[in-house]
Amino acid sequence: MSEQGLATVDTGVPALADDTLIQVAERAEKRIEAVNKIKQLALRVTNSHDWVDQGGKPYLQSSGGEKVARLFGISWNISEPVLEAEEGGHFSYTYTGHFSLSGATIEAVGTRSSKDGFFKKYGPKDENGDKTTLPPSEIDKGDVKKSAYTNLIGNGITRLLGIRNLTWEDLEVAGITKGNVGRVDYKKNGKRTDKDIQSEEAQSVIVEVRDVRKQTGTNKKTGKPWTKFIIKTDDAEYGTFSETSGQFAKESIGVCPVKIVYKTTSFGNDLEAIVLPEDNDTPPPSTEE
Repeated sequence: MSEQGLATVDTGVPALADDTLIQVAERAEKRIEAVNKIKQLALRVTNSHDWVDQGGKPYLQSSGGEKVARLFGISWNISEPVLEAEEGGHFSYTYTGHFSLSGATIEAVGTRSSKDGFFKKYGPKDENGDKTTLPPSEIDKGDVKKSAYTNLIGNGITRLLGIRNLTWEDLEVAGITKGNVGRVDYKKNGKRTDKDIQSEEAQSVIVEVRDVRKQTGTNKKTGKPWTKFIIKTDDAEYGTFSETSGQFAKESIGVCPVKIVYKTTSFGNDLEAIVLPEDNDTPPPSTEE
């Protein structure tokens, strides 16, 4: 059949003129450049303490989310939390919020349950020398509520800016690598337990650091100098000789609450670990795209 005789198929979709196609392509390219620029700026305002290795993938903590929000002028309106009863005496808190930027608004959800191993409380050892688990009624509702709120902030900000599902290669622009962030591991035979971060005699609290002081001295026996960091909260003080822990505590002041694992001795409260509240046994709940 000749070229003039070729049949045409009506798809019902009007054809775009060449000039229109070019304009559409140019606008799309500019949007891609803008999205990449936003991602780079968002990452550069964070540091390694704002991220955690969650099952092999980078997860932005609320501390980093709040930094990003201030950078771009993101605002939000958050409803009162919903407290729900669960089986076995457990409970959960759920926050819903609307996050806005330059006229665009999305809805996000943040939730936490007392079932998360992170909130587990222990009592005295039993006759076999094993730790006893306290009932859910002993779990501080304020801790669960606060964790649900921080989860909402992280979810809302990352969704609004389109910086979810990032890779470690994406984070390299900010000098953040998989090796210099906190990690949450999941074992083949189940989730990790408190024993992975604390001794049997240790206790844990979720608090806000108010101040970090440094003490120095010399060991009388060895003559070697030492530096001790005193981490102060509203209700107590915790001591550590770890410079990394001391720096971590200092950087959390006015930014986010932390989980402090400690053991009480004749010298006071000896810090064993200090981590972000999201560093727990349950991955953060996802929200609908």
